[in-house]
Amino acid sequence: MKYFIIALATLACIAANAQTGVDAMAKQRARDVANQNNNRNVEVPPAGAPAAPTASAPAPAPAPMNAAQQAFARFQSSIFAVNSNSTPESKQQFTSNLAGVAQGANKPSQATISKLSENLTTALAEAKLSSAKKTRVAQEVAVLMNSANQTPERKQVMIKDVQSTLETGGSSSENAAAVAASLQTVTDEIQKTAAK
Repeated sequence: MKYFIIALATLACIAANAQTGVDAMAKQRARDVANQNNNRNVEVPPAGAPAAPTASAPAPAPAPMNAAQQAFARFQSSIFAVNSNSTPESKQQFTSNLAGVAQGANKPSQATISKLSENLTTALAEAKLSSAKKTRVAQEVAVLMNSANQTPERKQVMIKDVQSTLETGGSSSENAAAVAASLQTVTDEIQKTAAK
């Protein structure tokens, strides 16, 4: 019996460490994607400058993305593609990608997602945001779509940040406020579902 308890405790520790590793990998992948997006505007050295030394060994291939990371990558790509000439098909794809970001049992309704998508595409088409700002909006919206474990204060900070980012980027205050209201509805629905 003693050996059984020791084996059970060992397995529990291994499972906890494995989950911690998965979480760390997901966070690192998100940081890597953000860094890639932030480093897109790298200056090219002048023609006469010596070339930087090349590495002798190729860089290791990045770890494959899990389903949540893939959904976020599709959503982020959709945010980068939104412009004033977006077609109805691209807006429908945006809504689908936004819905895919919500993971787990606590998800907002399809009607709420559609309203958020409509408000977000309108505000993004108006705003002229840098890649870094679009990445930040994508990250905060994705966190809010999965906000069952976030504190109300943290949710409000992110909602206000998305609103101010859109406004400072050139979106009208009405459209930015509509996005904020839709995000509030999303978090309220998720909280109701989580409380059941």
